[in-house]
Amino acid sequence: MKRTSVETSAEPLEAGNGQVGSKGGFRRLLRSRLVREISWSFVIRTARTGLVFLTTVMLARLLGAEGYGIYAYAYALVTLIAIPVQSGLAELMMRETARGMAEGRPELVRGVWQWMGRVVVLLLGVFVLLVGPVLVIWQGGLASISGQTMAWALVVLLFFGLGSLPGAALRGLGRVVLGLVPEYVVGPGLLLVLVGGVALVAREVLSPVVAMALHAGALLIAFGVGLRLWWRERPEAVRQVRPCVETRGWLASGLIFGLMSGFAVVNSQAGTVLLGMFAEPEAVGVFRVALQVAALASFALQAVNLVVAPRFAELYAQGEMAKLERLAVGSARAVFAFNVVLTVGFVGVGRFFFEQVFGKEFAAAYGPLLVLLVGQMVNSAVGSVGYLLSMTGHERETAQGMAVAAVVNVVLGLALIPWWGIYGASVATAVAMGVWNGILWWRVRKRLQIESWAFYRETELSEQ
Repeated sequence: MKRTSVETSAEPLEAGNGQVGSKGGFRRLLRSRLVREISWSFVIRTARTGLVFLTTVMLARLLGAEGYGIYAYAYALVTLIAIPVQSGLAELMMRETARGMAEGRPELVRGVWQWMGRVVVLLLGVFVLLVGPVLVIWQGGLASISGQTMAWALVVLLFFGLGSLPGAALRGLGRVVLGLVPEYVVGPGLLLVLVGGVALVAREVLSPVVAMALHAGALLIAFGVGLRLWWRERPEAVRQVRPCVETRGWLASGLIFGLMSGFAVVNSQAGTVLLGMFAEPEAVGVFRVALQVAALASFALQAVNLVVAPRFAELYAQGEMAKLERLAVGSARAVFAFNVVLTVGFVGVGRFFFEQVFGKEFAAAYGPLLVLLVGQMVNSAVGSVGYLLSMTGHERETAQGMAVAAVVNVVLGLALIPWWGIYGASVATAVAMGVWNGILWWRVRKRLQIESWAFYRETELSEQ
């Protein structure tokens, strides 16, 4: 269906020229606001990665492999089982906010904000009250360290689910950088400060339980900061209109986004949970560290996604498919180049890195890291395929590809982990990542008829 460009009340994408589709406007956009936002996104993403990494190092050293394994397992288990809560509704809010502003429908924006808040609160409440006690009892009850850690992990989940909404609304409004600050800087920064402060004042009291409680406190404050920023940045047009609610359409999309988020959680946490079923907590801690370090290779893609995702929704709503392709391919090339440099560095000094930074007991993470980096290379080469589909109304395609990958991940994990341990978990995770991104790349070509592959050499791409 052909889409036409409409004037919106959103902030112009470029100073002096609010129309992305005007002559030369997109080229100037790439040189100005988009580049600035991607640059700031890289800075914020780098800061977040650094903060999370330092926190991981600190917790691993202070808690040891066993203590950190208890902490990591509780977090992984609660996020995996709480798939209905981790429903991807933040992505839906961002897409619908961007679409409403692009189409000049502020009533739609206000409607999705109100509807989304109610749905998330309901899901969180049902999960914490009904499923939470079962998880705590399963982990030994409140009399055990594992049970207490799980109880605080439920609080972490509560504020994590709520805290993603203000930032998603701000990114949908075009306030990309501002929308990243609470979730990506305030939360991780406070956690690092809190853990470091407790370690300096009373190191002996730091345990998996205390670490998870500090995590919950940091997320609570970050949520308050996000609410304050969202309240201040709401457009006047959105404040004054009567909300328009599209319950049926949002429920359908929300269910699909929920499946996508659930499958993403399975793919990211299945290795940790399955390893915890077959191995000791020390092995879980080592594998978790390998996952955290491997994630450094994908942070460039994640940083770019934070900026380009609302752009995908805007350009698709305006029917600018050629510009959508240029943005997708250009961002994929930049991300892949960064990934290659970082991967080569880890291959060369990875073992020394683990021993010096995390301690000798984590040197065993080097081999699994190399396996995980193979999957990350595929992830970066195909570009932002998941967001390309989801932000253009093809979230069903994304969910199907992620479902296949989740099944592959679990089946391979069950087959390999009992025999290969950490390496089995790494192989299952890497293969699932490759399957996931390969399917989505093919779906982008089929449904959108554009390319996102970093090695796309079509001459027309640079001439449009």
